[in-house]
Amino acid sequence: MRKDAAAGGGSFELVELDLASLKNVRACAAGLLAKGEFVDVIIANAGVMATPFGHTADGFETQFGTNHLGHFVLVNHIAPLVRDGGRLINLSSAGHRFSNADLEDPNFERTPYEPFVAYSCSKTANILFPVAFDRRHRGNGIRAAAVHPGGVR
Repeated sequence: MRKDAAAGGGSFELVELDLASLKNVRACAAGLLAKGEFVDVIIANAGVMATPFGHTADGFETQFGTNHLGHFVLVNHIAPLVRDGGRLINLSSAGHRFSNADLEDPNFERTPYEPFVAYSCSKTANILFPVAFDRRHRGNGIRAAAVHPGGVR
């Protein structure tokens, strides 16, 4: 990817962040904003699946906090760096079909915890976020989409 990017006059960079810590996500975003380098594409692809019940550093259910909130905070903070004509690609999963995102109880405080249901909630949120992001940014030519990468054995 670096070679292809360089051949087109661009660059490719990986940045390290812990999606389960919003403090870390905000620090990563602040570092990117301080560099001030524009981006053409954000691919939000990291996450966890069907974990035992737990919480992120900020007290959110692990899968919702990591798979959705971490990306949500990062992308919204660095949105000013996306060039006109840029793209946000959020990876989701066909697993979203098994549950809606329960925004009334995202931390499973009242709902019995089932690992795959929690995963499904986070993946539904991964679909809803780019829909809203696209509505807010399409006037600048920035588009967003959620994609399902396919099954992995």
